[in-house]
Amino acid sequence: MTRYLKHARFLAGALALIVGLSLVAPPAFAAGPAPGPIAAAATAKVAAVPAETLAQAAPAAQAAPVAAPAQTDKPFFKTGKGAFALALLAGSLGYTLYSFSNDRVKSPAK
Repeated sequence: MTRYLKHARFLAGALALIVGLSLVAPPAFAAGPAPGPIAAAATAKVAAVPAETLAQAAPAAQAAPVAAPAQTDKPFFKTGKGAFALALLAGSLGYTLYSFSNDRVKSPAK
């Protein structure tokens, strides 16, 4: 029994240290007023950039748009990935039932 008390004292000390440090640190919401909306901050940042820099960056920003993945109306389980997920689910469920019924451990509780 004394063997467990050594660990209990260590764990109690560690827990007290963690709780003490968490109570000493100020919470995140008490840091002060929340900053303004993100849009206002972005607008202020763009307004601070010189016009020449924006003129040079405009053609680069209008490069070819990234193609969005094709939207299909097929349900998920009719796609290849969905069929594979169903097969994997059926296989794992079958193996679970098989291993449960053919368990080598025989205990009175079972």
